[in-house]
Amino acid sequence: MSKLTYIKKDIFSAPKNSILVHACNARGSWGAGIALAFRERYPDAYTVYQQHCKVNGSAIVGTCLLIPGEHHDIACLFTSKAYGRQKDNPEQILAATRTAMGDLMRQNTNGKKIHACQINSGKFGVPWVDTERILEELNVEMTIYDPVVPTT
Repeated sequence: MSKLTYIKKDIFSAPKNSILVHACNARGSWGAGIALAFRERYPDAYTVYQQHCKVNGSAIVGTCLLIPGEHHDIACLFTSKAYGRQKDNPEQILAATRTAMGDLMRQNTNGKKIHACQINSGKFGVPWVDTERILEELNVEMTIYDPVVPTT
């Protein structure tokens, strides 16, 4: 039985004192997609993320940087070395997702609730069903947000 719960809301409406997860590159750029929304809402976390990338480089792929925050902790899953045309291929991204989620679960010693968008399926272009399969195999308990898009 899946431990993934789907809701139609904005991820940033998640309850306080929980973890917001998104997939990141190891180049220190939150320049597009959901990463840009994280950068705009959590500029201090973005600074921590950039410094982490600068110090560690591509060695961080497959790990998770968990950044404590006032309202939400931010979990940066390093699933690709780069972004855009230089992003890793889907198989590499999925392998990195598996180890990065394991890293997050080990770091979440307080048992905080985990909330995410459909990671990897935006700018990294990996079909959500492939990432979903990994999360289910790992028995991750997580709320997945699918934002309501206003109709015009």
